Amino acid sequence: MALEKFRAAPIPLPPAEYDQAHMSQFIRMLGIYFAQLDSLTPNQAQSYRADQFIGGQYRGTDFVGGFFKGYGNGIELPHAMLMSNLDQGNASITGENIVSYDFPVIEDGVYVEENSRIKFSIPGQYLINARFQFSNRSNSVAEIEIWAKNTGVNYPLSNSRFDIPARKTPSINSHIVPVINGIFSVTDVDTEYLQLAWWSDNIDVFLENYPAGTTPARPEIASVILTATFVSALPKSFFTPIPALLKLVGVAPNISRGVPRTPPVASLVLTGAAPTVTIA
Repeated sequence: MALEKFRAAPIPLPPAEYDQAHMSQFIRMLGIYFAQLDSLTPNQAQSYRADQFIGGQYRGTDFVGGFFKGYGNGIELPHAMLMSNLDQGNASITGENIVSYDFPVIEDGVYVEENSRIKFSIPGQYLINARFQFSNRSNSVAEIEIWAKNTGVNYPLSNSRFDIPARKTPSINSHIVPVINGIFSVTDVDTEYLQLAWWSDNIDVFLENYPAGTTPARPEIASVILTATFVSALPKSFFTPIPALLKLVGVAPNISRGVPRTPPVASLVLTGAAPTVTIA
């Protein structure tokens, strides 16, 4: 580590005999050097190790290790808020419908490609929240399912099922607003993307938007609102708790000092199989 704005001055060789002028000059040089060390001159280091960082600003590309405490008001994380202000119909009761977004409100490190593919600029884990404005224009109860797709493949265990009542009258549809959420992990930002899909057993079920209302004035209703928020880098140093496959069963024997040790018989037993731990 070195201070940026000065270097230590070369110390002259001592004379053969004591010289007061030389000693005074030497003491002045030491005084200047330690005064600069006590100053607020910036320092530069290839690595810096300390127990705590307090105050000021941190600027850089990487922060590694430990805990960082602060308000976080200067931290920027990838996020997005995507909407659709169009009706999205049920194309078939035997096929899936891919949710599309035509009105991105916020795209900051998370963005939409080809109207439906949600892409991510930075690898990591993202919290996904989505709400859907469904309407039923038919006279019968309908079933709806919503799930996630990872790069075109159905995401395991991501499906949710909802029921929507029949319409109230020929001119008033019935409505429900399902909400789903989950964590989506992204490793390869070039190839991976997220899509949401839905299905209904009734052709008259729609993702429906509504124009602004009057008396009183009310905002439009989006057919879809999705938010994506970066929550963590991909975990590399965390381990899933090891299941209790290996157990120590029984009572530990009493062993006194100075007494010949006889191997305990069936008092403490190790049972089970040792788990296999894989380090990524």
